[in-house]
Amino acid sequence: MKLLLSSFVSLLMSVVLAHAQPGFISINCGMAENSIYMDTINITYHSDAKYIETGVNNNILEAFLPATTLRQLYSNVRSFPNGSRNCYNLSEITKGTKYLLRVHMWYGNYDGRNSTPQFDIYVGVNRWMIINDRSTVPFVREMIIMAKMNYMSVCLVNTGLGIPFISALELRPLNHSIYKVVNETHSLTRWDQYDLGRPRYNNTDVNAGIRYPDDRYDLLWRPFDDKTWSPFNTSFGVTNPNVAFQPPSKVMMTAVRPVNESDALYYNWTVDDLSLQLQVYMHFAELEQLNASQKREFNVCCGDNLCYNSVVRPEYLVTTTVEPPQPLTGQSQYMCTFKQTLNSNRPPILNAIEVFVIRQYKEPPTRDQDVEAILDIKSSYQLKRNWMGDPCVPKTYSWQGLACNYTLAYAPTILSLNVSSFGLKGEIAASLANLKSIESLDLSWNNLTGPIPNFLGDLPFLSSLNLSGNHLNGLVPSNLLEKVIRGSLQLRIDNNPNLVTSVNDIKKSRKVIVPVLASVISTLVFLTIAGFLLVKFTQRRRQRGNIAISAVFKNLD
Repeated sequence: MKLLLSSFVSLLMSVVLAHAQPGFISINCGMAENSIYMDTINITYHSDAKYIETGVNNNILEAFLPATTLRQLYSNVRSFPNGSRNCYNLSEITKGTKYLLRVHMWYGNYDGRNSTPQFDIYVGVNRWMIINDRSTVPFVREMIIMAKMNYMSVCLVNTGLGIPFISALELRPLNHSIYKVVNETHSLTRWDQYDLGRPRYNNTDVNAGIRYPDDRYDLLWRPFDDKTWSPFNTSFGVTNPNVAFQPPSKVMMTAVRPVNESDALYYNWTVDDLSLQLQVYMHFAELEQLNASQKREFNVCCGDNLCYNSVVRPEYLVTTTVEPPQPLTGQSQYMCTFKQTLNSNRPPILNAIEVFVIRQYKEPPTRDQDVEAILDIKSSYQLKRNWMGDPCVPKTYSWQGLACNYTLAYAPTILSLNVSSFGLKGEIAASLANLKSIESLDLSWNNLTGPIPNFLGDLPFLSSLNLSGNHLNGLVPSNLLEKVIRGSLQLRIDNNPNLVTSVNDIKKSRKVIVPVLASVISTLVFLTIAGFLLVKFTQRRRQRGNIAISAVFKNLD
């Protein structure tokens, strides 16, 4: 009775933790804006409207909905008939945290064409997978990834083989100790995740997976059986002291053993790419209370004789997780073997197994500081255009109006920004100060107001600045004027009627700007004395200087 009560309390606490877990992002794609609902295990789903600016909502006809416990998740899709790359921006995340990312796809003949499209999905700047699923059940894929920034983009890319679509998108924060192979350059894509010894509900749930209320990470587990296995279970909850691996109690309460108890237990699978590196996690828990004369222990080997380095002795109602000493690779058919030792008189068992593909991402994203700056600029001016995903990478989908430097080993940087005639309103965004590598900035012919900020003159590599055709006012900062005089900056500020650009305007201004006036006067003296030396300058420098100076010192004489 005490054990039963303890198991019940443990299960109850797990359920509470699972659905009080902060950081869950649950998006039903294609649902009407501001819509919200709670699913059968009390996870709240929201419309995707606040995560993406493009796409079209589509409903799935009742006759085409799959027979699954996740039926409501597949009742609509968002499709993307326009643009080559359309991206969800998940901004409510933390850099350096590991996440489970899950996508759901159910075509359901939403467009009446009866033709499932093929397209790519990118996470950040790297392609995750090609979607080319023709099955009659929902397509679900999961990735374990570490966030490189305080946002994550998930992009659907049109490759010319049909209109991309998506049914749902989910993000779950994970304990930092879980799945240790995952870091800034390596992720895991789930190949198999099986709850062994549980009857199959129907083919749809086998493919999409089952979610258990006591799973704090909301993983999907697929029931799986084999004719050579004999399933068994317990009614008691299973605990897990290992924070690095946390299969839910419900999953661990079932297991399989060989039909012939003197035989070994086998689990096998096939892959079509011999270069894949596979990470395997096997979970065990003793479900039978063995007496003093009974002993269960066995060896575990996977792939090309890669064996776990010690004998496995499952503990009663406690999870133990083992993995091969190194990733599996180089084979098309894999098998894990569980064989009892000579000292054992009970057959080997297996409760659950996870198989992942290890992926290394070599393509670096745009430098953090540049990304944060340009995203803030986008937000400040409410820009749409094709400004989705990473600004510079992949190069094919770089943002309109940007030019980037791809020669640096650690990350691309933004070299130029041209948002001329973009309809910008308000003051010049302070975030521009963080584009430290920028060489050319064109903000012309917008509706910008307020003064020219001093930080523009502090940008170390800025050599071209076009502010023409706005409604800027006040004085031109002295640090910009000095760069113009040195010939290191080409400045255009014409067609700003309220901008102070001459000595007469400075005198009329009520503001006392002594440093600027002194700079102008000293510059005039210098130009008078040293004017003849300008002949020695190159024709290009002369032209740049003359244009810039004439714009700044208009009406001086």
